[in-house]
Amino acid sequence: MAVSASAQLRVEVSFEQETYLPKETMNAVVRIYNSSGQTLVLGTNADWLTFSIENSNGSIVEQKKQPDIMGEFTLPSANRARKYVDLAEAFDLSKMGRYYVTATVHIPQWNQSFTCSKHAVVGISTGVKLWEAAFGLPDANPDGRPEIRKFQLVQANHLKELTLFVRITDQSESYTYNIFPLGILMGLSRPEPQLDRWSNLHVLCQNGAHSFRYTVIMPDGMILTRQTWDIEQDSRPTMIVAEEGRIKLVGGARRVSASDLPPPELLSDKVVADVPVPEPAKKPSGKSKKNGKKSSQ
Repeated sequence: MAVSASAQLRVEVSFEQETYLPKETMNAVVRIYNSSGQTLVLGTNADWLTFSIENSNGSIVEQKKQPDIMGEFTLPSANRARKYVDLAEAFDLSKMGRYYVTATVHIPQWNQSFTCSKHAVVGISTGVKLWEAAFGLPDANPDGRPEIRKFQLVQANHLKELTLFVRITDQSESYTYNIFPLGILMGLSRPEPQLDRWSNLHVLCQNGAHSFRYTVIMPDGMILTRQTWDIEQDSRPTMIVAEEGRIKLVGGARRVSASDLPPPELLSDKVVADVPVPEPAKKPSGKSKKNGKKSSQ
């Protein structure tokens, strides 16, 4: 963690993890402590918070675009604020190694800036590639040549836990279109990937002693399905190819979870009972029902 040494305003910057994969969301956590005796209004201009990043050779890392820092807020004296800023898209952090990050808060009304006194250190690592497969991304033109991309499953040790990531790259792996975690990996278990006829990636991986996570990822990186399955009576879930090239799970038992995608609409019988079902409209008959009893008009 890096800290500024000012008595009026103190700035700290840290990261939630020690290492990240290339293009993985990399939130810098900036903490601002106000002991100036004044209430500050921050986040109103595009350069109120800036970052500088150096690699292990001492070279400045190229900034590709402005990070998302906007959003006005007030910071009273004797209080602190915390701002999360994703640096992965704003800086060229594609190369492996260690990086040294500083954050600077600019106070226009004082014409003064406050910078961390030391760097925060963060690493970029490749992780361990467990599997990959090329697939064609259909062209908008039916007669056009499909674009070739790759799905990759990558294992990384984040926060002392083995985490499984899916990465989508171009054919040469020089550009990453998307990367995101699928969840925790259990011990020595291996994920089970399979592509369907529409180039959707199906992944079944064990994330608990008796549980599995099933995820379907579309070629553009959107998660189409996410489900939890359990081992039941010594039967574990397995993927099979069904009719028309569709992939489905057999064995085990699905457990409805709040993290499911699409989200479950009805979680219990009670929810079903609490949902009012409108009755079809009836023609006026001179009589109506109220509280279950007939009453005359």
